[in-house]
Amino acid sequence: MEGSKTEEKVRLSRTDADRILRGYGKMAEALRSSGTLGTAFGLGECFDETALVAQMYDLRSRVLLVEDTRERLLLYSHYIKGMSLEACARLLNKSRRTVYRLKNRALDSFIKIMERKNV
Repeated sequence: MEGSKTEEKVRLSRTDADRILRGYGKMAEALRSSGTLGTAFGLGECFDETALVAQMYDLRSRVLLVEDTRERLLLYSHYIKGMSLEACARLLNKSRRTVYRLKNRALDSFIKIMERKNV
């Protein structure tokens, strides 16, 4: 049809979801060092802590929407709290291998939530 556009739905990969969630830790670090961040990146007074906090809240909210309790706990512990996967395995009383499989399922669940929320 002339003049109509078809929108392709782009599906996030697990790698994309992992990168997005890892951004939470980077934003937290930026907030901790915000006194020097603006100077380091040449931002001066343009550094907007409020925007970072809003993005962090949004990511945390989406993680908390994951239905499966174990998946939600893993995502929250690993990405939001910054725990290693080995520490998460101990927390969940699972083997490292099982936690890696659980992480893949959790990232798939997170992707579905991201797609539902029109990111």
